[in-house]
Amino acid sequence: MARINLLPWRQEERERRNKEFITLVVAVTLLALLVAFASWSYFNNELDEQRAANALITQENSRLDTVLTDIDSLEQRREDIISRMQVIQDLQGLRPVPVRLWDDLAKAIPPALYLNNLKREGDLLTLTGLADNPNIVSSLIRNLDSSKWLGDSAVSNIQQNISAYETAPALNERGTTGEQPRPIYPEDSYVQFVVTTKVQSESAVPADIDGSTGLGGKL
Repeated sequence: MARINLLPWRQEERERRNKEFITLVVAVTLLALLVAFASWSYFNNELDEQRAANALITQENSRLDTVLTDIDSLEQRREDIISRMQVIQDLQGLRPVPVRLWDDLAKAIPPALYLNNLKREGDLLTLTGLADNPNIVSSLIRNLDSSKWLGDSAVSNIQQNISAYETAPALNERGTTGEQPRPIYPEDSYVQFVVTTKVQSESAVPADIDGSTGLGGKL
């Protein structure tokens, strides 16, 4: 026996399509929400990792700043130690200079000449004394210039007929001074001179002294 559908088929078809549409919309909405949640979770995780990386970088920068401060302190200490070592080396190198200088100065003084004053200002030595004649003073100049530690010697003043010694007047029996003549000394005919010479600088000292350089310098 044949079955005849007496219900309106168009209305059933419309309802079926509406249900499918609503199901599709819900599925798409759920899928969109799922994708949005996954995207938010991913970027939120990336943001947390970036923040952690930034915090680590900040921590490492702070540690590096501390290390750099320590390095600067060590560099300053190193410079101070090098400066002290240089001062010690300079002092060690200058130790033989006074001995050699005074030795050459003593050897430079010729006979019939003596000094009564020696003055130093910086590298300049001023020698004041008496000599038998001007030629003796010239010999002194040549001897000073021949030294490895002295040079640029010159006569700044020379005077002749200087009375080197003066004796007190003798007393007679009554306690009064008598006009007795003073004895004649050889120094009465000496000339008084003033000679200047310079201490050689470190660069001017020859390298063959003790087989090394760096011993020259100031007194």
